[in-house]
Amino acid sequence: MENDTFGGAILAWVKSAKAFLKVQAGTGDNLLEEDIREGFTEYCLWSTFRPECIDTDGELDMEYLDSGMVLFTESPGTKAALQSCYKEAFGKEYDESDIIVLQEE
Repeated sequence: MENDTFGGAILAWVKSAKAFLKVQAGTGDNLLEEDIREGFTEYCLWSTFRPECIDTDGELDMEYLDSGMVLFTESPGTKAALQSCYKEAFGKEYDESDIIVLQEE
């Protein structure tokens, strides 16, 4: 995984949580005026899912366990986006051995 500017999506399996972590680059629509005043210019959205909740055929609504947003003052690299969202989603420091990246766009 390169540490280039993140602008897509990541789907990863988190072994310790037995859950998927989906990270998506923000489009700018969710930044509040207050966020912008505080210097935030970028964000990533994250969601966690159990395996049985992943929609592979469009028939089910994907129900997430939890979701959130991480704000950045500059464009994060792909690795920084994943690390920050992992920390926010699971409340612990990023552990590379705990993650298997399944898809990266």
